[in-house]
Amino acid sequence: MFFSKNNEKRKTAGLRALLVILVLLLLPLPACAQNADTDDELRELVFALDWTPNTNHSGLYLAQERGYYAEEGLDISFRESDMNFIEMVANGTAAFGIASQEQVLQARASAAEIPVVAIAALLQHNTSGFASPVNRGIETPADFEGNTYSGWGTELELAFIRSLMEKSNADYDKVEIVNQSASNFIASMETEADFAWIYYGWDGVNCELQDYPINFILLGDIDERLDFYSPVLITSDELIKTEPELVAKFLRATRRGYLDAMADADAAVAALLKAAPELDPALLLASQEWLNQESEKTAEPWGSMLAERWENFALWMRDNQLLEGDLDVNSAYTTEFLPEE
Repeated sequence: MFFSKNNEKRKTAGLRALLVILVLLLLPLPACAQNADTDDELRELVFALDWTPNTNHSGLYLAQERGYYAEEGLDISFRESDMNFIEMVANGTAAFGIASQEQVLQARASAAEIPVVAIAALLQHNTSGFASPVNRGIETPADFEGNTYSGWGTELELAFIRSLMEKSNADYDKVEIVNQSASNFIASMETEADFAWIYYGWDGVNCELQDYPINFILLGDIDERLDFYSPVLITSDELIKTEPELVAKFLRATRRGYLDAMADADAAVAALLKAAPELDPALLLASQEWLNQESEKTAEPWGSMLAERWENFALWMRDNQLLEGDLDVNSAYTTEFLPEE
């Protein structure tokens, strides 16, 4: 698949982003901040982010901005967790967090048997894949041969490359692997590599805004088992066991935030910018609109997760030696607390 956009889209995104900033200045304080007398009644909880704030988190910030958590008696504090978000949720430092399906499966199958559970999927389909500048001529996994891959050095991404190349009868040993040192995908492609694993909703959209044409190989198009859930909301076994109503309250408020974000990209971006004003408004807006379009393609209710998708990806991970120990896949996720439509 080939993706590119023209300068007109960049101008439109820039103008709309400016409007979002103006809207920010007019936003009312969230309900929990408007009435300080009710603060003592709110249950303070920590939510562990998987990275710096981005459009995967927009529904969370919008739920906070509009007072949905306060209406459920909750006061949510978002924390960037420097990649230890799984541990934060497992040990109770954070009540909830955000992760991906493979991280949950690996945590539960680890020697430590880290007890985290996925409670909702934020997207119904995996939007990640391998991207490369069009001038590299990489259109299929077989074209990885003779090229350099820039990544984070995880076993998972290397297994993606290896398994996709095997399906294409290509030689994995003919790929050079380097750890990414550049600050973003485009910089990496211009300085150190030919292709990388990206999530299209962020890096792919940024390429569109920058008029940087890419070829994109969606993982699920090559192997349907790789259409895993990412990202997912997580909590701990302990919280589910001891405070199930708290989990239900959190998801009720969170669902409202994400549905609002799908209906109003400008409001979602405004909430994100209020939390992280250093972010690029044009990229946030374009990314949010792209994610909203992806969400509209599916008929499944918000947060839904299917047993087949969990089982298939767990089997793929097992086949590729990515799971350390035994694993009960059914214990890794639950849809019990999803609000009714």
